[in-house]
Amino acid sequence: MKFKIKISFLLLCLACLCCGCQETPPEVRERMAGYGENKQMASKERTYCTIAELKGEKLSDADMRLDNVILPQDVDFSGIESIAVLNLSFEENYTENREEAIDLFGIDENSLISDTLDEERNMGGTVIYDSPIDRKYLAVEDNGFVSFVSGLTYDYINDKAKYGAILEKYDLEAEDISGKKAGLEEGEVDIAAVQKSAENWLKEEMPIKGCEYRISDAYVRELECSGEKKRQLSFYAEVFYRGMQFNSYASKQHGDSAQVDFYMYGIQLNYDGREQLSFFSNGVGKIHIDSSKEIHEVIDLKSAIQLMNEEMSGFRELNITKILPMYVLYPKYKTDEELYSTPGQTMEGRPVYAFLIAEGTDDTEFGINKSNAYKAIFVDMVTGGVTTNIG
Repeated sequence: MKFKIKISFLLLCLACLCCGCQETPPEVRERMAGYGENKQMASKERTYCTIAELKGEKLSDADMRLDNVILPQDVDFSGIESIAVLNLSFEENYTENREEAIDLFGIDENSLISDTLDEERNMGGTVIYDSPIDRKYLAVEDNGFVSFVSGLTYDYINDKAKYGAILEKYDLEAEDISGKKAGLEEGEVDIAAVQKSAENWLKEEMPIKGCEYRISDAYVRELECSGEKKRQLSFYAEVFYRGMQFNSYASKQHGDSAQVDFYMYGIQLNYDGREQLSFFSNGVGKIHIDSSKEIHEVIDLKSAIQLMNEEMSGFRELNITKILPMYVLYPKYKTDEELYSTPGQTMEGRPVYAFLIAEGTDDTEFGINKSNAYKAIFVDMVTGGVTTNIG
């Protein structure tokens, strides 16, 4: 039971860390009111561009005066294939087909837990297997949530291994990791090779129709196990739809309620060796893209920067580290009590410009949580609406 409680607590902590976004703070709006006739600050003019034009956008072309905002050197939108408003939903009745997870993770079907399903249903996942002998754990939910634990990760969660440190961090969207090595259980392994193997595994075993996986972050962790220091690789895999990733940087709580207005989506993995997966979690469940409405024109980058500048620059200096195009997922609740990621729940995926600020450090002992290391400002590509987790 100690193990089950601890992993559930960890999953809950990961969720809670993601729920800090707020609308633009009132003090920002008050300060902005004092800008008077400053047309650069108060301009509401917007210009639009086609998707082909957006792919070629350069910050050097956005000649404008900004107030208290520092932009990165440039952007790269060339990977965008198309832009749409997406209709999505969570899986339903996944536990009825749990055999696919049982087979995938090599669980002994004769040893499945059967008499604690109801007891465990509210403990971070329906536990269907937990064995300290072969050091494996598997939980699933009707919404498609899957959590698998084994090896060093099982030892850590079960207090048989202690966290040591994060030895290396790699932002694979910006860094070339060619030749980088990690000393895992079988010896030195090429990190890029494990990354490629993990992406192929996700593509084959955890497909999301219309989407692809790209690992964006890699941590080399050190753990102490029975007096011996061991290392593992932690990965964060982004989900991309036609060249644009789903938001993995920020979430926003709905007022004082337990609901969220939008949430992060991505995949967590640990590897103890090149082919030794010791942790998998799809976070909040499995999603489907049910339909999409293609958008042929969007607010251009210059207008998005201006909108962000108008809303946020009066608050404090903003040193924007990255500007990325992405989809933010907005849940549709049937009742005021319904919580995010319930089976069958629908969502709208909206395209945004994400202005990301590297601020803070993700030094968590477990998993990768980019919301610990970034603040985000989202500008909707269609409506121009601005949302942030600064405040």
